[in-house]
Amino acid sequence: MAGLKVSAVERPCPLCASADYTVVGLHDRNGDDLRTVMCRACGHVFTNPAPSEADLNSYYSERYRSEYKGVVTPKRKHVLRAGLRAMERLQRLRNRCKSPTMVLDVGAGGGEFAYLLRSAGYDITGIEPNAGYAEFGKTSYDLNILPTTLELVTFPPAHFDAIAIHHVLEHLPEPRVSLEQLHRWLKPNGLLVVEVPNILSRFHAPHRRFHAAHLHSFNLAGLTDLLLATGFAIDDAMIMPGTAHLNVIAHKSGGNVALAKFRNATAEVNAHLERHTELSHILSGMALSRLWGNAKRPLREWWQLQALGNPKNARDILDAQYRCVLKTNS
Repeated sequence: MAGLKVSAVERPCPLCASADYTVVGLHDRNGDDLRTVMCRACGHVFTNPAPSEADLNSYYSERYRSEYKGVVTPKRKHVLRAGLRAMERLQRLRNRCKSPTMVLDVGAGGGEFAYLLRSAGYDITGIEPNAGYAEFGKTSYDLNILPTTLELVTFPPAHFDAIAIHHVLEHLPEPRVSLEQLHRWLKPNGLLVVEVPNILSRFHAPHRRFHAAHLHSFNLAGLTDLLLATGFAIDDAMIMPGTAHLNVIAHKSGGNVALAKFRNATAEVNAHLERHTELSHILSGMALSRLWGNAKRPLREWWQLQALGNPKNARDILDAQYRCVLKTNS
């Protein structure tokens, strides 16, 4: 993260609060300095020391999308990709939360998932810290997307029936505090859908394991224990095909669960970090598979757009993508 300075103060584990940790990485996927540690008490992996909250807010508001995606607003290919992911996410939510209900989409991006939810009959509000992407979602799809961060926005208690937070929790400096905040905003028995990258995944090469924008690298035990500790009951937890991302569906329980102790996944995480080497990654065939997939993607996406009638604007792309899935599920 160019120009983003880390704090000089080291911190205890954001999950279990232990100050006993070991260094597992000194560089990010681009080769820049990034000190990553693993908690010896629970196995959580996190950036330590971390950037300040003020620097993070400025970074996500102004620079994250342009540095990560290379654009300030989504291109057609980005809309197409996000539309495909949105349809998968709708199925997970829709199986447990029928419309019409009030849903909060945390980290709404360009608004593709929020637009699908509204098209499916949900009352949707989005939060997106990046000003360009938030404005894109508002103007392209006429969505209620607030250009702010989770830390700076407020809603009444027990306001939402469901909250979706896909690939956001790993970016937040205090995941426990953030989940407690979402817990307050949910109605009794309200649904939470959370997805994060998995430290035990073999999808990325080891040298690309640590991302400067990802302050946390979760394992399944740590994520589910964190949800339990912040007042949620687990309904379903799965490892997503392909990427091995962690996807958990939980609901707001009657009160916070006082966990005596977080489970310790240190041995499992350690074993993975030791065994998933650059050589083992190459020998597994994953590197070649990713290379071939990336080479085919431009042609595949061009063909997908042609199959949709070659729509020129974002809303037409999503309307064409969503038409079949909404009809099937109506």
